[in-house]
Amino acid sequence: KNSPKEKSTVRLGGKKIVMKKDALRNQLKVPEGRNIPMSLINKILKAEVGDEMKNPFGGNIKVTALLKRRANLGKTLKKM
Repeated sequence: KNSPKEKSTVRLGGKKIVMKKDALRNQLKVPEGRNIPMSLINKILKAEVGDEMKNPFGGNIKVTALLKRRANLGKTLKKM
């Protein structure tokens, strides 16, 4: 886990976006091989920064600005 994070590149709207691979999955503690539920992404986007919510994969999630940005990008990419 101490190795550098792998990067992934995506073209979105003509722009090239470089992001950390599985960053949202790791932040939400979703196991490998399981999909991130769209309902969880929508709950994160509706929540205020600083709120805590129940994680269906165990424990609680604190909503941060970074988590909201990653969830928004995840929602956009999931539509593609």
